[in-house]
Amino acid sequence: MYSKPTIGITKPDNEDLFAFLAIWMSVKLAGGSPLVLTPSEDYKNANIDGLILGGGKDVFPGLYNQPAQGEYLYDHERDDMEVFWAARAREQGLPTLGICRGAQLMNVVAGGTLHKSVAEAYENARYPDGILHHTFYRKKIFIEEKSLLHKITQRRELKVNSIHKQAIAELGSDIHINATEQNGVIQAITCTHHPFYLGIQFHPEFLIHRKIFRRMFETLISFAKGTNYAL
Repeated sequence: MYSKPTIGITKPDNEDLFAFLAIWMSVKLAGGSPLVLTPSEDYKNANIDGLILGGGKDVFPGLYNQPAQGEYLYDHERDDMEVFWAARAREQGLPTLGICRGAQLMNVVAGGTLHKSVAEAYENARYPDGILHHTFYRKKIFIEEKSLLHKITQRRELKVNSIHKQAIAELGSDIHINATEQNGVIQAITCTHHPFYLGIQFHPEFLIHRKIFRRMFETLISFAKGTNYAL
């Protein structure tokens, strides 16, 4: 009998419900069985076939040897959970999709760093803010030829949403850039020795009305099933 692969989706205990539900639905539509992973549960013993590291609060800067920002309330329990899973996935070849914060954490786990303010780190990186702009604003990214993201999308250029205020800075060990903006902001990364360890700075779960973004979840599910049909 056909069995759907179980995809662990990380989230904080009491926040980001809307984003989680959007990812949950994306996984269901792609043929997977979503499983929530939260800090308060016994997450280390979860049995999953694939992993999605979701978006949310800033990663604690101490994880990449930089000072914390003022009064910002970091979620250290979530950091611990996602560091555990990102490291396990990297070591064991578990198919992994990191979204926004998730992509940043993947880089940090590999020994990389982050820009705590993308607007201060890059020129022309002050994006519109607020709910309407986060919903409708799009920016163009440029995808590296023959990269994993290129194989998934079959495109060299793609318009994506923009909800992040931080960005990947120094790359971690074996981390490779898959896409950037014209201003240099990194929009997608992979791990060179991992079959599917993809971090994307944008949010495809909010764009699943378009086939090209659904395909990102479908490809993850394919790798989790061990079929890899999409590539």
